[in-house]
Amino acid sequence: MSNIETAESSEPLQRPTNNETIEPRFIIGHGRRGGWIVNDRLGLVGGIFTSEAAARHYAFEESGGHKESMIVLSGPGTIKLDLREAA
Repeated sequence: MSNIETAESSEPLQRPTNNETIEPRFIIGHGRRGGWIVNDRLGLVGGIFTSEAAARHYAFEESGGHKESMIVLSGPGTIKLDLREAA
């Protein structure tokens, strides 16, 4: 595992190895009423969108351009918007 130090902190950041799996932060899927939903596992952001492209774009921008932090579920009615209050 490689360690990288940030300019702001002397604590190293851990990068996952090929054997480690990364859980995506953003889950994209169809809502029960036909819209596309973006759920943030951290409960900080999210929304309902009219197209898959718009939902993907939103998640891509919110993730800072990290495609690996989002997953698209297939099938209608796959997810609900989680409106938990962020701590």
